[in-house]
Amino acid sequence: MSPVQSPPRSATQALGAVGLGYMLVSWGLGPITAILPTIAADTGGDLAAAGWVMNAYFLLVVASVLIVGRLGDLLGHRRVFSAGVAVFGIGALASAVAPGLISLVIARGLQGLGAAMVYGTSLALVAEALPGTRRGLAVGVVTMSASLASFLGVAFSAYAVEHLSWRWAFWIQVPLAVVALMATTCLPARTTTEGVFQVLRRLDWRGGLLLFGALAIGTLSFDHVHEGEQSFGAGAHYHLPMHALALVLLLTFVRVESVVSNPLLRIRMLRDGRFAASVFANGVAHMSMLSAAFVIPFLLENGRGLGPSTTRDTLVVMQAATVLCSVGAGWLYDRRPSPMLQWLTFGGIAGGLLAFGLVGGSLPYGLFMLTAAVLGASQGAFSTVNNTAAIAAADPAERGSAAGLLETTRHLGHSLGVSLSSGVLESLVVGVAASNLAGAYQSGFEQSSLTMALLSCLAVAAIFWSERRPARAVV
Repeated sequence: MSPVQSPPRSATQALGAVGLGYMLVSWGLGPITAILPTIAADTGGDLAAAGWVMNAYFLLVVASVLIVGRLGDLLGHRRVFSAGVAVFGIGALASAVAPGLISLVIARGLQGLGAAMVYGTSLALVAEALPGTRRGLAVGVVTMSASLASFLGVAFSAYAVEHLSWRWAFWIQVPLAVVALMATTCLPARTTTEGVFQVLRRLDWRGGLLLFGALAIGTLSFDHVHEGEQSFGAGAHYHLPMHALALVLLLTFVRVESVVSNPLLRIRMLRDGRFAASVFANGVAHMSMLSAAFVIPFLLENGRGLGPSTTRDTLVVMQAATVLCSVGAGWLYDRRPSPMLQWLTFGGIAGGLLAFGLVGGSLPYGLFMLTAAVLGASQGAFSTVNNTAAIAAADPAERGSAAGLLETTRHLGHSLGVSLSSGVLESLVVGVAASNLAGAYQSGFEQSSLTMALLSCLAVAAIFWSERRPARAVV
């Protein structure tokens, strides 16, 4: 029997529940980064070891979000979403009481799994709960909730470290998880004759293990966990075999998915040029923005001699622009759902990066701040428009897979953006005399921005080209 979807009690309540859950799991990323030095000092580990507090979370999110998104398609998105909130809350409690670094890393991995379950079903739940005429604004609200989580979480974590304990950064997540779990009762529920174990038995576990391995190893291959120098050349004996193994596993996964009867990911989804372009552009957008957020502090403080407060003000302006425009773009897209909005908003990202790449090192600070605001605004607007269009184009029975793909490319983009920009910056700074360091940082910032601008132009071209072609029937 086909699953039957019951309507939510209230579309607004459903949106609030999804936004609260999305905000909760987003709290587990950026805000924790800010307190890693304190965690390292308190647990007796070095900063590299404490970095696994973030790596464990990030690794589980990237490697499992597509798998649990597909599980949501089969089992019901509300079930997986609710379970994810509960798992995340249990992980938060375990993190707050962790007696040592190893137990904290394990608890953070549990939080990462819970976060993947929420990330992989949130957009699908929004599509189920709200009609197309309100979906853009709803996706904008969910996108905004992640930015708010970062802003509020960093502020609270800093306060907790100074006046309480770093453990309060996790304690605060526990009651939030309880509230978010209670709110899930208003989400649309799916009824089916199949039980949980029946669904789990017919899940494509072989493909899931291959994908998990490919994404986990691929993510690690860009991290410097080989205990050597930070340059790619010094760690090539580590990076290159990891890259190769990840590629082999990914190609094997694609082969398996093309022949199994109930695949984890229907490869035909990517034969739709518009959907494929949206997924690719999503990854590039998040890669570009994390790259910019990474190199801006180095330029302002090391390249131009400005203080940390200047960096803070610039990043806050970027974040505020992202929050405002993510909602505004959703409102506009609901009224004029034109494909033009996708490549125009991404064009803003490419234009801002190009300006940084050509004259960013010498821009007057006022113009620099304005360009950063344009970048943030374009990122918020594009994410909303692109995610709304991609989810609307997906088959209702495969929205979890579509959401999982978007979230996978989002988090992979974060990892690749930092790795690529740090590599470019380091290649121009290492070995430079102290008297020339400021110029080297300026040059590194511009070269990194130009690299991201080039990738962004490719993404704009992919979106534009896909929209010029007639839609391909997906069978």
